Amino acid sequence: MGRALVAVVCAVVLAGCGGAKQACQSPKEQQAIAGLDTDLAAIKRAAALPAPDKLKGNAAVNRATDRFLRDVQTAPIDNLKRNRMIDHAAALLLGSCEQCFQALEAERPTVSVAHGDRGCPLS
Repeated sequence: MGRALVAVVCAVVLAGCGGAKQACQSPKEQQAIAGLDTDLAAIKRAAALPAPDKLKGNAAVNRATDRFLRDVQTAPIDNLKRNRMIDHAAALLLGSCEQCFQALEAERPTVSVAHGDRGCPLS
């Protein structure tokens, strides 16, 4: 009976942690992530447009990628979140602009993340 109670309490606590994700973020971080989500939506729309050259993409995808790269670099988020946002953008660009995809890969903070440096949010 005691183990079952401990298991239930642990499940409730863990479920509560997942639901409180937004509350754990600072207002600046929430605003930055909302802006990055807007950039991702723009990349998705631009990647759906026809491109004469899959290497260079189209003008809309280039603008959307540039905006995302600027915003992700200056966002007050840690390196793990930055890397994850780049994952999302790269997935949206796959097959529509090879140079944009390579630019995203070049901006990954993988060395920092691999060595345990999560980076300090700029708050």
